[in-house]
Amino acid sequence: MAVPAPPNGRRSRPGTWTATIRCRDGDHTLELTDREVVAERLLKTSRKHSFDPDTDVDWDAPQDPDRFYAPPQLASLYETPLWDGLSHRRRVELTKHEMCSIASFGIWSELLLMQALVQHSYRRRYDSDHVAYALTEIADECRHSKMFGRMVRTCGLRTHRPRAIDYQLGKLFMAAYDPLPTFAGTLVIEEFTDAFQRLTFPDEDVQPMVRQVTRIHVIEEARHIKYAREELKRLVAEAHPARRRMAAFGLAQATRAMATRLIHPSCYEAVGLDPKVASRVAARSPHRRATMAWAFRRCTDLFEEVGFLDGPARKVWVKAGLLAA
Repeated sequence: MAVPAPPNGRRSRPGTWTATIRCRDGDHTLELTDREVVAERLLKTSRKHSFDPDTDVDWDAPQDPDRFYAPPQLASLYETPLWDGLSHRRRVELTKHEMCSIASFGIWSELLLMQALVQHSYRRRYDSDHVAYALTEIADECRHSKMFGRMVRTCGLRTHRPRAIDYQLGKLFMAAYDPLPTFAGTLVIEEFTDAFQRLTFPDEDVQPMVRQVTRIHVIEEARHIKYAREELKRLVAEAHPARRRMAAFGLAQATRAMATRLIHPSCYEAVGLDPKVASRVAARSPHRRATMAWAFRRCTDLFEEVGFLDGPARKVWVKAGLLAA
């Protein structure tokens, strides 16, 4: 079926068109692809490359007490005096707790994303491939949340609930569903975790069970990232510049807060450190700030392209150490 180009765009090839957005540093041209074209491709890939964590992860694999649970360079205290003062096994223990803390945050984020995808589907044509893929992604995220929860339990730990204010803000955000910040926020979480996990699953010094979990998540999450990227570009092309900048500023503030919530204070207590001191050391660590900026690089590259770093939002990202000045 032929898909007409929107009024503010022009056709480039079948199923695609270009649109121009106005930014303070000049006009940006986006190439957009029709929702049905993208969804059809993603559905085909989903049929070929999906996993069942209950059978595709060896949950009974022995956990070596001397083997890390994530590459040590991803630890929040790496290359700090506190890290230097830890024994090897305490360093391993810290990576276990931090990996499980990030997994807990990931479950909460995926619960919010699943609610958003239901709301998104509710507003679209139910027999479309676009909605079919949204429902497929919900099914993926259900499996991922169960997988992360089982991984945490297998490590002998418990998941952490978000802080009370974050929990309530999450409910408010879903009640006032707005697709523009929702899909941008989805990319913030997904691109960050994807960066960490792409270093984790090939690393032979990491626990086998964790490598299997992260491999599954990376493969399936690549589709989710594509879906969110294409939808964000379409939404930006339709949005007024003032609305785009307002959404971008709010997202920048939320991302700054998120970066401080990833590591639960109990991670530091578990290895005998003062949580307040360790949190301050991690926040001031040049290595940690560089690592966080690196993990967000694909996300911020896209945000540059779509005008989400246009205006005061950029200053928030830079001040938080999540974007190079």
